[in-house]
Amino acid sequence: MKKNRVPSENYTELRRYAEEHLKTERQNIPDISESHDEMQRIIHELAVHQIELEIQQEALLQSREELEEWLERFTELYDFAPLGYFTLARDGTILQVNLTGTKLLGVERSLLVGDRLGAFVADEDLSGFNALLDRVFSDNDHLSHEVMLRNDEHVQSQAEDSLFRHKELLHNRMVRIDVVVSNDGQECRAVLSDITTQKSVEKDNAALQSSLLQVRKMESIGRLAEGVAHDFNTMLQVMLGKIDLLITAEGVSNSVREQLVELRMFVLKSAGLPYQLLVFARKQTIEPSVLDCNATVSNMLNMLRYLIGEDINLVFTPAKELWPVRMDPSQLDQIMINLALNSRDAIQNAGTLVIEISNVVVDTSYSLSHSESLPGEYVQFVVRDDGRGIDKEIISSIFEPFFTTKPATERCGFGLAMVYGIVRQNDGFIEVSSKDGEGTTFEIYLPRFSDDAQGRLPDREPIKASGGEATVRNICSAARSFSIRAN
Repeated sequence: MKKNRVPSENYTELRRYAEEHLKTERQNIPDISESHDEMQRIIHELAVHQIELEIQQEALLQSREELEEWLERFTELYDFAPLGYFTLARDGTILQVNLTGTKLLGVERSLLVGDRLGAFVADEDLSGFNALLDRVFSDNDHLSHEVMLRNDEHVQSQAEDSLFRHKELLHNRMVRIDVVVSNDGQECRAVLSDITTQKSVEKDNAALQSSLLQVRKMESIGRLAEGVAHDFNTMLQVMLGKIDLLITAEGVSNSVREQLVELRMFVLKSAGLPYQLLVFARKQTIEPSVLDCNATVSNMLNMLRYLIGEDINLVFTPAKELWPVRMDPSQLDQIMINLALNSRDAIQNAGTLVIEISNVVVDTSYSLSHSESLPGEYVQFVVRDDGRGIDKEIISSIFEPFFTTKPATERCGFGLAMVYGIVRQNDGFIEVSSKDGEGTTFEIYLPRFSDDAQGRLPDREPIKASGGEATVRNICSAARSFSIRAN
């Protein structure tokens, strides 16, 4: 009700104004004596309305409690959801984020709000993330993209103590970002899913599939190699028989006889080729024995010098009181020959090839950082050259069968694959370190042989060369399982 303005602050005038106002109000009130029933009705309605108001108030209080409960549940679901939820402005500024999102980025929520999400995206994926935001806001559509989060140190600070600093290192995480524009078109909702494990599983599955295909291919090649080796060996036997007849024949001049003897020597050396094929095909029985590696390598030096040529200086450094190893002597020959040939191809013109042998002990900390090694005592072979080195792009593939940087007419790509297979077959491991233009170093570790239980390496499942698929698996696994140190 609109009230008239009080004309004066004088008490008399104020009293008169109040009496007139009260008189006016009483004129609007019905006579109680004449409308007793009407008054009872009004009182009843007021009582009913009061009860209705109380019921409505109780319902409102209950609804408020339910809303608060649902709000609490929603907050828990929002904050502790397995996905990171973000509200972003058009420029990528973070307006809202749940706790899962803060854990993905490794920064507290108070510090994230106001920062740009693109600051946490790896440099190589930043352009794709920015293009995603532009397309989402321009097309007003739901889009997704996969990015790698940065691997930087994000410094957190608290306002209460400016000296307090907390650093949390973000690991290399691959995330999927699903983005949709909100109704007003000025914001977007982004959902971040951690797909690091999924990508790792996919990569492992692809590697296993590739390894399976490689094993099948090697099985076929092994069967072919067996037939070729036997046929070639038969032809060599015929050639040796003919040469022997010519050498002992009458009327042959001494000069011709000398050439026949030299030819016979080369035929005998060619007999090693069928042996390599039979080993590769897993049809040649391995006969391990206890070796003095100093003596074994020393006996090979003349042949190695013949293989690498006169322009390459061969330096051999044996070990003092060298521990024995147990393996087939021909396998050690194959390791040295293939590594020497690899170094010869890497050295342009003149150079140096160094072979060093020593005793080493692998401790637990070293073994933890090298998946193929086990703690124990080993005989180490170091084969180092000063050739052109190996590019970083291909160093992870050098032990793969058929992998070669040479023309197909010069190399088949089996040499280093056979080295890796032989080393793993004898419970050893191999490392490679190389720098482009400064040479390559192969480090081969073969376990020490000892009848003393303390001198043995932890028991492993034996790997046999004849029968089964162990050798093929060892060679094929080289594509994804060996230790490398690339400088």
